[in-house]
Amino acid sequence: MKMNWDIVNEAADCSTERDFESFDYKVVVLDDDPTGTQTVKDLNVYTAWDESLVRDGFQSDNSMFYIMTNSRALSEAETVKVHEEITHVLEKVSEALDQPYLIISRGDSTLRGHSYIEPKTISDASPDGFDAVFHIPAFFEGGRYTYQGVHYLKEGESFIPVHESEFANDSTFGFDAATMQQYVAEKSGGAIDADQVKHIDLDMLRGCDDAQLLEFIDALSDFDQVVVDAANDKDLEFFTSVLMDYLNREDKKFIFRTAASFVKSICATPGEVLDQSRMTDPKDAQGGIIVVGSHVKKTTEQLEQLISHSDIEVLEFDVAEVRDMDGLTDYVENQRKQAEKLIEQGRDVVIYTSRELIRTEDREESLRISKRISESLVEIVSSLEIKPRFIIAKGGITSSDLATIGLGVKKARVLGQAEKGIPVWLTMAESKYPDMPYIVFPGNVGDAGTLLDVYRKLDRGE
Repeated sequence: MKMNWDIVNEAADCSTERDFESFDYKVVVLDDDPTGTQTVKDLNVYTAWDESLVRDGFQSDNSMFYIMTNSRALSEAETVKVHEEITHVLEKVSEALDQPYLIISRGDSTLRGHSYIEPKTISDASPDGFDAVFHIPAFFEGGRYTYQGVHYLKEGESFIPVHESEFANDSTFGFDAATMQQYVAEKSGGAIDADQVKHIDLDMLRGCDDAQLLEFIDALSDFDQVVVDAANDKDLEFFTSVLMDYLNREDKKFIFRTAASFVKSICATPGEVLDQSRMTDPKDAQGGIIVVGSHVKKTTEQLEQLISHSDIEVLEFDVAEVRDMDGLTDYVENQRKQAEKLIEQGRDVVIYTSRELIRTEDREESLRISKRISESLVEIVSSLEIKPRFIIAKGGITSSDLATIGLGVKKARVLGQAEKGIPVWLTMAESKYPDMPYIVFPGNVGDAGTLLDVYRKLDRGE
């Protein structure tokens, strides 16, 4: 049977009591871009992993905190190095504070990223390694579901297997696998066979049989790979309630490679959509800025709706300019001056990359070109001499570079969401623009009108 609305809407009446009070683990989410904070609220996010910052996270008021690795923009070798560093710091702080922790490696719900090597590196760098890694790519707010081992995305009223979507053709992280078991095997480079990957299906979750699931979890060892089906929040709530109960009693080590819905299910403060008053001050006279770097089809549709149905000022960044290194500096400076003038006049402005892609057969070169485009957008915003009323960053690499490099964010507070799946951060004192709403808008979230809807929440309507 293929994915359909009946499967999404069916909800088993299982006991899903999650005892956050007695769950003694600090949950650390290592996020490969800033969009993963899209289902939580009232917790800290850090863009570096110095020991002092990690200690601050362990001692923060929430049972969960995020570390942004930006690894989706890194090579595999760079990703390995980063995750080894972070793992060693986590172990050191955990031991010093006598505080156990649980790691979620948060990745893209359309399966782009270093999805096998990141949890593998963490396990290899940890004392005694991990007993299993759970692959849970479901993200319900974004229309992503896993059923019978196949991962789906919703487009309109249709459910499309992700391997048949544009995301499977990604120039850096493309794949051919039709099932999650085959995907894990493909991304492992042959280290894992698809028939070795274990599977928790919907029948197990919706059967509400705690004992069966506990027995399954207890049998895991030696870094087993496990795919978890999920089609709604109730599925993950049951899985998480059993998991938390098990970890409270047993000394097993698990890691989770997931999208944002599992993060929500194990977070004591799940997210909420904020009203306008929580996101911007209407008395602020300056204009705001939207920066669009993502090239996926959904982003282009959203950009077209924004431009055609609002009075926002428009600046197009020609991506071909990044090939002319001699002239790129002057081009970026000219764009900065135009944007600054408009913002100073109280006008909101969108800067977006031209929609054509610069394609290359070299995966590493594709990453370098993407990085150069992102760096140029960051330079435009970071060199502004006035503080915008708000910033919306569209796309994972863009939002990460803009936060860390452009704004100098080391720590921020996740307030909630502008719309489902679209996180709102509040910058801290060390940022270039303190106490400013920074909206992280994933490239692949929402429908054609969602970017316009978010902007209308911030628009003063003048």
